[in-house]
Amino acid sequence: MKEQTFKSSYFLRVLSGDFNPFTPNVITIDDNHIEYRRRNWYLISVDTENLHFQNITGISVDKHLFGSTLKIKSAGNDPILVNGFWKKKANIIKQLCSKNISANTQKGTNEAMADAISKAVGNAQANSKSNLASELRELKGLVDEGLITQEEFNVRKKKIMNN
Repeated sequence: MKEQTFKSSYFLRVLSGDFNPFTPNVITIDDNHIEYRRRNWYLISVDTENLHFQNITGISVDKHLFGSTLKIKSAGNDPILVNGFWKKKANIIKQLCSKNISANTQKGTNEAMADAISKAVGNAQANSKSNLASELRELKGLVDEGLITQEEFNVRKKKIMNN
């Protein structure tokens, strides 16, 4: 998905008490992140919050008579309230975020599962190789002690190596 940017409406911000026309709320959404930007009250810099969708627990839309407020809830942080979006735009933002939240959460779960499986398979392969080596050492010890012949050793070795 290409990056999408949404700017709040000055009219709706005025209704919520924000009279400065130079401080729009801007939300940018890409595949992995949501970024909330707002010029600070002193008009000197821009305050930015950037959240990865894996850390977002939910997003809700509080609809008013005119416009709506987006509430972005993340793990471990206070919710972010974003005012000044028309209801239709807020619903679009919510749909995009919900889709990306579920995709990233599923992606994170799948990656964790794949890592656990690869570690388990790697450990199993390492254990089987060490078991193979210990069996061959044991057989070699039996040959050295004269308990089995070299031919018996070769037959058992071939059987062990084929498994």
